[in-house]
Amino acid sequence: MTQLKRDIKDLWIVVVGIIAYITITDIIFGYCCPVRIIFHHECPGCGLTRAFLSFFKGDISAALHYNYTFVFWLISFILLIIHRYIKKLFFNPFPILFIISAIASIIRYLLIVMFKMPIF
Repeated sequence: MTQLKRDIKDLWIVVVGIIAYITITDIIFGYCCPVRIIFHHECPGCGLTRAFLSFFKGDISAALHYNYTFVFWLISFILLIIHRYIKKLFFNPFPILFIISAIASIIRYLLIVMFKMPIF
């Protein structure tokens, strides 16, 4: 069995749960961010979902407008997919890129908070 088939078999319930969570919270609250739901305040990842959706629709300028750190996350996930399913790289770049993406998101958030810039 290929790695992708094993992952689908092992994680299908998680994917269904995430889709259900996003759908239900978006219907109830108008957004799906748990930080925003609980604390009524944007988080460092605010806008990433909309950025990815815009990117996949082909609207790159909207994606960058919602959260420009999606570029770091996109590169991280592309390399993860390549490493896991296509060709094993000589090292797994995902942990390092994940940290870089998280730091970029936090820096973006701090700049927004410090300079009272609008998030979107």
